[in-house]
Amino acid sequence: SVRLFYKLDSRNTIPLKQRFLFSKNYGGLIHDVYIYLTPDVNISNLDIKTVLNSAGSEANINLKSSVVNQELTSKENATSTTRELTLKAYLVNAANEVVYESSQNKFELKRNKEKTIDQTIKLKDPLLWSPDHPQSYKIRIELRNGDELTDVIERSLAVYSFKVNDDSLTLNGRRLTLDGVTYIPEYRSFGDLMNYDQFEKDIKIIKQAGFNAVRISKVVPHPYILELCEKYGLLAFIELPVAMIPADLSRDQNFVIRCRDFLSSYFKGYKKYSAVVAIGLGGNYLMSIDSHRSLLSNLAEYVKQNTGWVTYASFGSMKLQKIENLDLYGLELLNELPADHLEEINQTKNELGAGRVFISEATYSVNKGNTDGYVNKYSYEAQAKYFADLIDYCRDSLFTGYFINSMFDIRGDYSSLISGYSSDNLYNIGLAGENRSTNRLGFKVVSSKLNETEKVTIPIGSPKDDAPMVFILFGLVLAVLMGVLVNSGRKFREDASRALLRPYNFFADVRDQRIMSAYHTSFLAFIVVSVNALVISNLLYFLRTNVIFEKLLISFGSPLLIKIVNYLCWFPFKSIIWLMLIGVLFSLFIILIIKATSLFVRTKVFLSSIFFTVVWAMLPLVFLIPIGIVLYRVLVADIVNVYLYLLLIIFAIWVLHRLLKGIYVIFDANPGSVYFYSALFLLVLVGGIMFYFELKDSTIEYILFTIKQYNLLG
Repeated sequence: SVRLFYKLDSRNTIPLKQRFLFSKNYGGLIHDVYIYLTPDVNISNLDIKTVLNSAGSEANINLKSSVVNQELTSKENATSTTRELTLKAYLVNAANEVVYESSQNKFELKRNKEKTIDQTIKLKDPLLWSPDHPQSYKIRIELRNGDELTDVIERSLAVYSFKVNDDSLTLNGRRLTLDGVTYIPEYRSFGDLMNYDQFEKDIKIIKQAGFNAVRISKVVPHPYILELCEKYGLLAFIELPVAMIPADLSRDQNFVIRCRDFLSSYFKGYKKYSAVVAIGLGGNYLMSIDSHRSLLSNLAEYVKQNTGWVTYASFGSMKLQKIENLDLYGLELLNELPADHLEEINQTKNELGAGRVFISEATYSVNKGNTDGYVNKYSYEAQAKYFADLIDYCRDSLFTGYFINSMFDIRGDYSSLISGYSSDNLYNIGLAGENRSTNRLGFKVVSSKLNETEKVTIPIGSPKDDAPMVFILFGLVLAVLMGVLVNSGRKFREDASRALLRPYNFFADVRDQRIMSAYHTSFLAFIVVSVNALVISNLLYFLRTNVIFEKLLISFGSPLLIKIVNYLCWFPFKSIIWLMLIGVLFSLFIILIIKATSLFVRTKVFLSSIFFTVVWAMLPLVFLIPIGIVLYRVLVADIVNVYLYLLLIIFAIWVLHRLLKGIYVIFDANPGSVYFYSALFLLVLVGGIMFYFELKDSTIEYILFTIKQYNLLG
């Protein structure tokens, strides 16, 4: 029987559960499944190794054919245990002409035995394969038993030389610049279960855009894609679908073995495809993590022991150092250009050699759609300008090459904040849309540059203010309501003054059931809950394009959590309404918790007293109404953000302190005991939640990885 697994795990699967901008996981059987009927005596394996001389005038094609005899004993062949076989090789060019025919290799093979036959084809003036001239040969191996044809293997063969030097890449002895794009084969809700015609259409679009290389990233490549790459002239970069590996996991020997086993399946499945020039070992590695360097060295050595492929890895940091057996070092850029890290990149190129450093993925996320110009960040016009500047930089600085990420929009398991909210988790990062439309400005600009056709103009436009009016209007409404409440009578002003200036006396009156206005308290409760929702909505709207915030959310491994947060980030008015409801429920939760703990004290505590205490403890939040009106605009200016965050933290501590003071007053308890048990409760609550997510999804490890990547602790 066959067991199919659909769920990913944070430690025990490839890819891992926590993934950033990965395509959707459909699980189960990921590619076509065939049942092959082979003869008892057959060619079980064929390895081809091509060596091209420096002048490109002669190629030695080394063939290693494995023949196995799996005949079972029967009455007909009971006395015959040996087969007299003949193996012959043919080399056929693109015009279907036989350009080489080997001599017959005769040999005997006993039952249940295997024999390896080595053959060498010396080819003069071979037709060299290149992206401009994708011409291939065909190898045909025939196995005969006497005059009877027993088995045949045909294999396409592209003859070329791809080398990595310290100063450049070369293809067939000529300098090569990688003009590449990442391709994640996925089509609408079908995922990568596309038909073969759609695969071919995709590869044609990539080729027509002018690219000479394709990086099939974050997925296991379909073999047919590699055939198409050879047919249309695209250098294929394949890789392990792993990224964001926590330091502790990269030290885990089980994970290392799992990666090596995955590579073994790549060797077995993809060595026969000539278009494959390099294999990647994953992405988002950090050079500052020792176990990452050790893992890469281990895997790269394993590749070198088994194949002649070039090895590469993709890094989330710009400062790199040499890793044994790693040939190419990729830099990941997200909404940033190489010019933004010029000093670090130049230092890396000097350290490793300019020919070994390339842009492995340059991503620009779109969440505004079409605007009137590229000055509006995260628009299709800004995306077009970004990729135009990237290509210009790589050409002007003689960079080894780049891969634009990606060719088409994709869908993922996690909702992406930086791509905007989408009910089907669509990532707007492609040069072309999910529907394969090539009308996007980014596609037209990149295609015109690579094909050297007429220049496409990118409009500058004028910046648009994206600050939602709802923050201003809602804040003004709250200010008016607060004004109404303040002027509703002297009683409220006196209560507010005492609650702020003499909180102990105020909460003592609450405990003693002195005359308190339920109307004023309820009105105030509505205002403080609304102010809290307004401030949080401002913060979420500001963080909606923050990749660090998104990766921290991904660390929890919950698609539902990040989808809810994404929704609250991108719809400010709805966010305020929902956050108000959440605030009410949270306040009720606090009231019930306090009521439950009051059972352990001697003083009788009324539910109304707890309600008054919780509401009036939050009174300082009304001072945040003006801040709630302008908070987003001030945060966007990025001048006093640190001070604003400190101010909000101070307010949170102030409110918490007032709440604890109110609790020990109405409980008539020792303040130290209340502070201690409250701190213990918070520690158990937060610690319990984090322990659950750590046990379930290794959340803390992924949070620490994100902190390390972005150097959040200095």
